[in-house]
Amino acid sequence: MAFSAYLDQKILEKAFLEQDFQVTEHWCSLHTADPGKTGQAEAFGGPYTRLSLAQFTAVDNDGAAKRVRNVPPLLFQVPAGTYTHIGMWDAASGGNFLGGGALSSPATVNGGDFVIVRENDLSILQD
Repeated sequence: MAFSAYLDQKILEKAFLEQDFQVTEHWCSLHTADPGKTGQAEAFGGPYTRLSLAQFTAVDNDGAAKRVRNVPPLLFQVPAGTYTHIGMWDAASGGNFLGGGALSSPATVNGGDFVIVRENDLSILQD
């Protein structure tokens, strides 16, 4: 999952300018295209909503990168369409986009179906 422009800035401010920040909530989103650095192409329409993700694994290694992964599975109920990316935000709506990346494979679903991200399948990497 690539970090957003917002998170890139906050990490640099914390590491080099001693400006503190904290992310107290984590909300996952689905996207119909690459969300880029700002969170564009987010799914919309009922029954879709962002899902809260409150539990992560401890930091471990994924090759040369450090990562955390989702502990609970995520079950997004969505309108019909094809979903290709997942994102992370600091709020249930609006808020700051923290980053995003491609799903392992696109999910094409009917209205009201679920896109499922299984336990440990969402990796947030820092390399």
